[in-house]
Amino acid sequence: MIIYLAMNNGTAMSPKHALKTLLIMAALLVSSSMTAQVPVEVSKQKIVAEGRIYYMHAVQKGQTLYSISKAYNVKVDDITRENVITDNGIQEGQMLKIPASSASPAADAKAAATVSGEPKTQPNAQTPAQTPAQTTVPAPAPAATAAATTPPSSASSTSKSPGTQDPRFIYHRVARGETLSSVSREYGISVRELKKANKGLLFPREGDYLLIPRDKVSPGNAQKQQAQVPEKAIIAGDVTDTISVSDTSIVFTVPSAKTLITELSGSVKVAVMLPFFINENSVRSYIDSTKKDSKGKKIYKEVVMPGEWIYEGSVPFLELYEGILIAVDSLRALGLTVELDAYDTGGDTEQINSLISSGRLNDADLIIGPVYSSNLSTLSQWAAGHSIPVVSPVPLRDQNILSNRPTLFRVHPSVSVAQDISVTELRSHRGSNILFLYSDTLMSDPLTSEYWNKISTAMQPSGPDDSTIVTAQYFTGLIPRNDTYRGVSSLESLIMPDRENIIILAFTETPKVSSAFSTLHTLSRKYSIKVMGYPEIISLETIDLRYYYDLELFIPAESYIDFNSSTASWFMRSFRKNFGTEPMAESFAWRGFDIAFYFIGGIASHGNAFISDPGIFNPELVCLDPDFRRSSLSDGYENKGMFIMHYRKDMTIEVLKPAHPAY
Repeated sequence: MIIYLAMNNGTAMSPKHALKTLLIMAALLVSSSMTAQVPVEVSKQKIVAEGRIYYMHAVQKGQTLYSISKAYNVKVDDITRENVITDNGIQEGQMLKIPASSASPAADAKAAATVSGEPKTQPNAQTPAQTPAQTTVPAPAPAATAAATTPPSSASSTSKSPGTQDPRFIYHRVARGETLSSVSREYGISVRELKKANKGLLFPREGDYLLIPRDKVSPGNAQKQQAQVPEKAIIAGDVTDTISVSDTSIVFTVPSAKTLITELSGSVKVAVMLPFFINENSVRSYIDSTKKDSKGKKIYKEVVMPGEWIYEGSVPFLELYEGILIAVDSLRALGLTVELDAYDTGGDTEQINSLISSGRLNDADLIIGPVYSSNLSTLSQWAAGHSIPVVSPVPLRDQNILSNRPTLFRVHPSVSVAQDISVTELRSHRGSNILFLYSDTLMSDPLTSEYWNKISTAMQPSGPDDSTIVTAQYFTGLIPRNDTYRGVSSLESLIMPDRENIIILAFTETPKVSSAFSTLHTLSRKYSIKVMGYPEIISLETIDLRYYYDLELFIPAESYIDFNSSTASWFMRSFRKNFGTEPMAESFAWRGFDIAFYFIGGIASHGNAFISDPGIFNPELVCLDPDFRRSSLSDGYENKGMFIMHYRKDMTIEVLKPAHPAY
């Protein structure tokens, strides 16, 4: 099912109330059938008022300002400016004046088709379901096609020579601000057909030439002339499919100075696919059988959930979506048109397959989510064939999911990247005694052996004066008969009193990590000891926080919030304005904002170039410092931008940012 969620701009709400409001909105939408949405037909009735021509449109039940604006291809502002719209929105039966001078030729074609008795809806017309709660800014009217000339008859597009044009296509020169969506509307074809004719194209850039298949163009646009194509012009339809290109042309830009954004133009369509678990939140009571009566029989009592109750699994994804909404609002303020569709994917792979087969995602410029590896695997494989970038916003279990998925972006780095960042920090501690603790016999886990090989290779003595020592030690964390002193003695023989000792924990299981910290903390009273571990250690609640500081823990992290920064302060003010509270440090809202602002802003600023080389866009974000790379053109991108969090003995945390490695 598809749901549309909107940001609340009214009175202040508590965090739970804000989340509850989003859920209620979604639940109301889910309860109505998508097929019940009323399509909008272009009116054949026109009037002239004050020298201007208007369509007269009678609002039908279920229609919205957005769906009407899409049908007439005008801006919502054009409609609201010419009509009296109350706070309750448009009403069934209300007559709206639609300025004909703003409407596209496609609207006139629809009206003409109605008058002539032809079908009222063109076969290729896109009529997505709309709801009042959809967070959307209407797309601007498409820019005029460039000056045209009649094309010479010639060979097919697969074998044409420079300057030779294929009569099967109209050649459209992309103007500033145009997108696949706006061009497809101009010619009355679907985005899917446009992408099929222009293989490998993600986002057209100003000056590119698009192939418009003549046999798909709507009757009202069939006689459109085409732009004169210069001899050395690049035709988008000649671009090779990204899945099968060679690996010889990978070029990345290293993120450096921050990108300053003052204004944006054009439009971007975004699909957000997250497990909001609407069905789970619709259950408002349960049967409590934990108590017994005087005879020992269970008492069955119905317990009604409090009004602010939210299903626990929904919370992080609703927070993520709140951050996305704030990013969209910020981008809209810069002049960008953003069409945002939110889908409740739950945890069901079948739901993903249903969305794919429905065609609702075909004209998306960007997809954020889904979150589960199985769902993401299915969607990203499909998206690769449609040249649609997909962003994975949360940690993943599948460490190899990027393989053969060239349009997939993994925001949360893999274990391998965390290892690389740790090794980078380790290089600044030459002369230390490095003790690598592993818990799997014979390093049978490939990730453990990979980590050990990286460390032992990187920390080889660099010369005769380099006294660095690297040792691997099997550590189970189990101390026979709770003999703490025996556990200490098993490691003390490997600790050196005359130098810094850095202990690498190559495991994340709570009992083993807890045992290691306890043992090392005891030894730290006599020796200089520092610990380095995986990011998951921070979330282990059984570890005494004091251990982190006393053992000067070094740990890689893919996000960090500087609450003293102006960016973080601005985000908290925006969040408070919209949701009546401030986000917690661990809230997914921070990540949601950064992901949406980075990817939507990058696409709007650089189009296809950003997808090929994300480093060209480096805005100021609130918690991430993305640095996306890929090893081959057939694989997806992974974020390698991580921080090192250093817990110091004075109970402060030092944030280290390793330099971006050279390419």
